[in-house]
Amino acid sequence: MRALRRDVLARILVLACLGLAVVVGWGTLARRPAPPLVVRPPIAVAVSGEVVRPGTYEVEFGARVEELLRLAGGLLPTAARSLVQLAAPLTDGQTVVVPALAAPGGTERVSLNSADPARLETLPGIGPAMARRIVEHRPYARIDDLLRVPGIGPKKLERLRALVTL
Repeated sequence: MRALRRDVLARILVLACLGLAVVVGWGTLARRPAPPLVVRPPIAVAVSGEVVRPGTYEVEFGARVEELLRLAGGLLPTAARSLVQLAAPLTDGQTVVVPALAAPGGTERVSLNSADPARLETLPGIGPAMARRIVEHRPYARIDDLLRVPGIGPKKLERLRALVTL
């Protein structure tokens, strides 16, 4: 009988110790400090080209191109809106260039998504085979998508960028 009583008391003591450990541990977890708040300073971004007020602007970290263009007074009627990625995030020190509808020299830009192969061949360095590959890789969401076309690398893309549109 005494052995049974000792066994019951031992079990009660173990359970009480476990309960106390849980309460103390929970209290310690509940008192942990909150993670530090990260404060991100504003960033400086420049905009040039076909905007009302080109210049350098200060925007909040995480801002998008659309917000920068709003600060710059918006796009001019001569801006090639389809070539501007409005939702692109901005980074400190970045320059956003808004191109004109017309290519340098006043000629109309060639549409990558709708021009026929003969029109594409008017571009420098684009022959019949390359024009056919450009058509085969349609549609294009960005000018940089031209890099998907075999035979167009970064150098050729930069030569074409000012001459094409979507």
